[in-house]
Amino acid sequence: MSLSIKLPDFFQNSSLNKLKSKMGIERHVYGEFGDSRSKGAQIKLNTTGIDIEDLSQLTPLNDHTLTFKGQRVVLYIRDVSNWSDEIRLPKFHVAYCSTLQKMVGHGKKKRYVVSQNESNLFHLNLINGRKVEKSEQKLSVCRNCLEALRWNNYSKRMSQSGKDTCVNNFKVEEFFSKYSKNLINEKEFSKKNSPINQYPSNWQQISSSYREYKRWVCEQCAVKLNNNKHLLHTHHINSQKNENSYSNLMALCVECHASQYMHEHMYNNPETSVSILAISELRKEQGIT
Repeated sequence: MSLSIKLPDFFQNSSLNKLKSKMGIERHVYGEFGDSRSKGAQIKLNTTGIDIEDLSQLTPLNDHTLTFKGQRVVLYIRDVSNWSDEIRLPKFHVAYCSTLQKMVGHGKKKRYVVSQNESNLFHLNLINGRKVEKSEQKLSVCRNCLEALRWNNYSKRMSQSGKDTCVNNFKVEEFFSKYSKNLINEKEFSKKNSPINQYPSNWQQISSSYREYKRWVCEQCAVKLNNNKHLLHTHHINSQKNENSYSNLMALCVECHASQYMHEHMYNNPETSVSILAISELRKEQGIT
């Protein structure tokens, strides 16, 4: 026995169309769930920040700044222990500095947060025993990050007062003014001279050469796909298909590719599920957890 359900014609729903009219939305326009998820993630990125599992989810650029799913971000640790009523606040990071490199090397699990909030206030969890207090705190920028970026000519050779001035005057808003958030407008193209966002005619060659350069290994989960090359894609970090320098490319397995910002549509393809299962088996064989 089969059960059929007839859905209502939402295009003809007078109440819904009246509400859409008040919101300034055209009668025939409907969004997608993936769109709402992407917008929700963007809101979190601009406010409380997004928790990440480990630092391997970040991609450093050639200018040493940090990106998360194609967006430039700042990074900090959410959970702060409060011992004997003395709070030692962490620094926030704006570059892949020597401190972050050590953290990656140690492989310690922390509650890292990526953010694009420009208020210079960071959402923290202050932990005292079993008591957790949510708080907004002003944090100082990491000095090693300033040196990596040469921010306002910051260097260890500067006087202590000069270094302190750079730290105290650092503003997240100014950082994102110099280093754009979404990377797409980095070259400040105007509407007239902006290149068309499409793959070049030799894209297949570029993609194959880049994946070969990366030895057919996913840059995010490290699964080896030299015997399953069709499961490795070439991803554009800033979403611009016409910008094909190696600094803007990543070799990602199908699953890691689908998890990138605004790539939810990949899950609509039945072949994606098949590929993810295959990748999962290969990870098990290679001892990747």
